Amino acid sequence: MNGLKPVFWSRWIIFLSLFLIIYGLSMVIAPRMMNTTLVVPILYSRADFQDAFTSMVEPELTFFNMLNALMGAITVSWAVQIAWTAHKPFRSGETWAWNAIGMGALIWAVLEFYIKLTSGIRGIGLIAHFSLLIAFAIPLIFTYRYFHPAAVMTSRD
Repeated sequence: MNGLKPVFWSRWIIFLSLFLIIYGLSMVIAPRMMNTTLVVPILYSRADFQDAFTSMVEPELTFFNMLNALMGAITVSWAVQIAWTAHKPFRSGETWAWNAIGMGALIWAVLEFYIKLTSGIRGIGLIAHFSLLIAFAIPLIFTYRYFHPAAVMTSRD
């Protein structure tokens, strides 16, 4: 490994993961509040989406809240795994850690972007999604040479 250990970038990824953990826990603990006061009004700018989410009644409302809580649980578990990978193996310079974080973020971004586009979600919903992708991409771009020195040397030859 060349250069200093990527401690700063590891902390950057851990910070992003902590944000996702808090967001996911909020979805688990208070799914209705997250839907009616935060997520839907801010991220879903289409009036028909807002009406659909805020005008639900039982039993659909309970089912929808349960699905959102499950998505929150998945978000928390994914973010914990990313944070742990960034804290230990990424910081130690293990190439597989860089690859795992990069591929995990890329696959998540492509799938969520596809779902949002095909569902008609535009505006701030896509901007928030794209911003989080960029926030994960920044440390991966700046640490590429540290984790893949052979690829950098090969491209120079």
